[in-house]
Amino acid sequence: MGDIEKLFKPFIQTHDKDNWAGYVSPRMGYFSLDSENPFGAGFLVANRYGTMDIPHIHDGAANYFVFTGADLDNIWESEFTVAMCLGDSADSMEIYEMSKPCFVSAPAGVWHSPVYFKNVPKGLNCMLWYSGHAYARIYPRKNENGVSEPYIDQQPERDCKLDPTKKCSFCGLCFTDPNQTEQEVIDYMAPFYATASKAGKFKDNVIELRKDYHKISDAIMSPRAAFKGSEEMPNVDRQFSINIITKPCKLGDDEPVSNGQIPEYLWFSGTDTTNSWETFDAEIEVMVGSDPDNMQAISFDRPGLVEIPPGYWRGAITVKRAGKPICFIPWYPHNKRRYKITQKTVDGKKVLVYDDETTIKEPTAGDELFLQIKR
Repeated sequence: MGDIEKLFKPFIQTHDKDNWAGYVSPRMGYFSLDSENPFGAGFLVANRYGTMDIPHIHDGAANYFVFTGADLDNIWESEFTVAMCLGDSADSMEIYEMSKPCFVSAPAGVWHSPVYFKNVPKGLNCMLWYSGHAYARIYPRKNENGVSEPYIDQQPERDCKLDPTKKCSFCGLCFTDPNQTEQEVIDYMAPFYATASKAGKFKDNVIELRKDYHKISDAIMSPRAAFKGSEEMPNVDRQFSINIITKPCKLGDDEPVSNGQIPEYLWFSGTDTTNSWETFDAEIEVMVGSDPDNMQAISFDRPGLVEIPPGYWRGAITVKRAGKPICFIPWYPHNKRRYKITQKTVDGKKVLVYDDETTIKEPTAGDELFLQIKR
């Protein structure tokens, strides 16, 4: 199978949160190091009150947050309250509280965090989605005159606070306190609330996920949670949906399709984000190929991500076995209206046919065939 087989990336049980109080470990995530087509996403699950991070900016990169309950097959019955800080200044950020599945955009240049896990009785799933790679962070600090100013933290290594003879591994032992009380968290957040801006400049950067009632398949719960990019939030070049598959099924057609020069990422995991590996019990097959005449099956029975690179073709997604509900998230790191390309034979020649004439700028023979059929 060669290169096609490598497009399946099994999730690694990352133990980077083992010593972080208030977080579930191991955590699930996928972070590509491909500089031409970087993509990063993952589940970060909070299981008690607390805060995540301090005010910062990613160096030239946007950061997106998807908040849901920890149990994705009961996504609309979630119980949580989370607050997000966003602002032009680290000294006075707007604070938005959310209690339903939602999407938050922190564009490049916008200060964000802390994230305040105010009430998470059944766990809170924070899906972090990065736009490219953020090799450095910008933090605020006081200068010699006591004025807050930004500084870039690009230090590749730092000393361990507990043992200066070692380098920091971000083990978490000095980042969180397992004995911290809820009142101490409230006290920590009090200055942020006291100086919070009321301007409402970033109110459109926070929206509830849309209930998408669909007829894709009776094997997928309806409504599903969906976000459709700029039609819901201006200038956001992301699209995704959270699909819960409940039984064996076939999604899509056997006929190979392509999104052109647009990548696609297909996420498959268990629906309990506190244990996405143990709750995965399925066998899945995805047809992928570098061209429609040479499709191959990627088969797997463990949670992971299938990467469809730009220019590749995808056939049907077949769920052969579903012992437990499956979380299927197709991620699209772009803001283009989706279209598909298929291949037809016209006068003995293979041509490409688009399904939407609004995407056709320079018609080919295949485009003309499509337009004639549609007329």
